[in-house]
Amino acid sequence: MVKSIIHPTNRRVRIAVGVLVAGLFCIQCTRSEAFKPSRFVVPLAGVNYEETAPGVTSNVVHLAKTDHIALLEYCLAAYDGRYHDYTCTLFKQERLGGRVSNEQEIAVKFQENPYSVAMRWTPETAGVGDRVVFVEGKYGNMMLVRPKGVLSKFIGTVQRKPDGPEAMQGTLRPVNQFGFRRSLESLLKVYRQARAAGDLKESFGGFAEVAGRKTVVLVRTLPPKGDYPAATTRTFIDLEYLVPVAVEGYDWDRNLSSRYVFKDIKFNVGLTDADFLPAANDMQSPQ
Repeated sequence: MVKSIIHPTNRRVRIAVGVLVAGLFCIQCTRSEAFKPSRFVVPLAGVNYEETAPGVTSNVVHLAKTDHIALLEYCLAAYDGRYHDYTCTLFKQERLGGRVSNEQEIAVKFQENPYSVAMRWTPETAGVGDRVVFVEGKYGNMMLVRPKGVLSKFIGTVQRKPDGPEAMQGTLRPVNQFGFRRSLESLLKVYRQARAAGDLKESFGGFAEVAGRKTVVLVRTLPPKGDYPAATTRTFIDLEYLVPVAVEGYDWDRNLSSRYVFKDIKFNVGLTDADFLPAANDMQSPQ
């Protein structure tokens, strides 16, 4: 008995970790109910970049005031012509099980072809796992997860379906929906659905700085019906990069439901498939 506790079998460890990792992807929910405005977002009053900046910026601001769908389509087309990989730091909060998680800080590597994501949590914000790698079409389309701390030494890398029932207990957006391109597509899908149903209310939210980047703010308001993800969504489009560097969602009780902020973005840094191998991310190869 004592021996089995001190030297647990590999099967017992795997069962225990399987329970712990269930629901893991991006956010491990905490008991914090506190909501504070993002420390990275600073509203800019009394500015009008449409008047002061020529060309692309003027067009972006005009569309932010008149047609959000046209603006998001414009951003998507610009993205496809500009970017193929990037690194950044993601700050993320989501409401899960009625509670808003503490902010998590995640270092991200991403490339479009093949669609590849590598995430590394800071020790202070990691839950039961602190590394995730997902490469579309590889490892049976499973995400690779490194359990936090000593557990990784016992069982190595765990494989989980990124959008399976277990994973979706712990996140609103799974790893296979990460990225600026898929975020733009997701925003557009809801905008188009709401416009077709006559439910869409869109407004210009002015200008803001997000982690020092100048942005234009899109405000989308939807009624409590159908499968709409939020009552109010605030999307911060970077005036230079033309990507959503922050997205905030609020429910119909005006409570925060999700917040994603991207900081220190570096595009086209030359990532390769090798950057998304387990060894390149301090992970063991899956067994």
